[in-house]
Amino acid sequence: MIIKYIEGQSRLHSLNPLSKLWVVAAYSVSVFLIDNLAFQAIGLAAIVAADCAIGSKKLRLFLFSRFVLGLAGSILILQVLFTSSGHLLLAVPLHWFHIAVTDLGILKGILMTLRFLNVILLGGAFVATTDPVALVYSLMKAGVPYRYGFMVLTMMRFIPLFEAERTIVSDAQKIRGLEVDKGGIRKLLLSIRYTILPLVISALGKSEILALSMEGRAFGCRRTRTFLTTDRYSFADRALITASIAALVLLLAFCILGWLRLRLPN
Repeated sequence: MIIKYIEGQSRLHSLNPLSKLWVVAAYSVSVFLIDNLAFQAIGLAAIVAADCAIGSKKLRLFLFSRFVLGLAGSILILQVLFTSSGHLLLAVPLHWFHIAVTDLGILKGILMTLRFLNVILLGGAFVATTDPVALVYSLMKAGVPYRYGFMVLTMMRFIPLFEAERTIVSDAQKIRGLEVDKGGIRKLLLSIRYTILPLVISALGKSEILALSMEGRAFGCRRTRTFLTTDRYSFADRALITASIAALVLLLAFCILGWLRLRLPN
């Protein structure tokens, strides 16, 4: 299941992309610096509540998908199996090694799983409520060179186009009797030859046309560019940016002070 931008009129949609990006960055850092199960659980519940607020079920469906549950379960099991410190709860002797389940291993497994879910779902919420084109334009207005921004915009616009062309090519090959999604290695090589090759040729043709169009419009002749619209930061945007930066600075300061206390002699 792929999470894409969902058009809407919620408060999250109306926020400036850069303010949401600051929140994502600050929260992602805090998730890995704070070893507290309650903080992780409350953050995950807040993200799910935000998904309900925008009237979407994408994040909740993504949360219970096989991919996410499989990765979360793997993280939990690995932490439980490879954490030997703590109070021993269960010991399973095997031929080559012994499995020791401790209370600390279970707590670390739950903590790492919640961290993973927080980061994944927060990124999904950001993608679902942020127009990618508006995000790129906001980054360019903030100082990112517009050449790099144009590269990202081109990539985002070509991805659905190539996906549609891949479907057309695949259907055309199936009509000709070629099973492009079945068989062993030989069938896989034939699939690459008869499906990927036409897409590569199409991509080269489109890139050449795009390059000629950019040269005809004198793309890159100026260091800066103009924009049709201007970014407006509401009070909520300014408050989010200020709170995110302040929380990030305070958190990093506490971590540095704690590290210095451990390193410096009393």
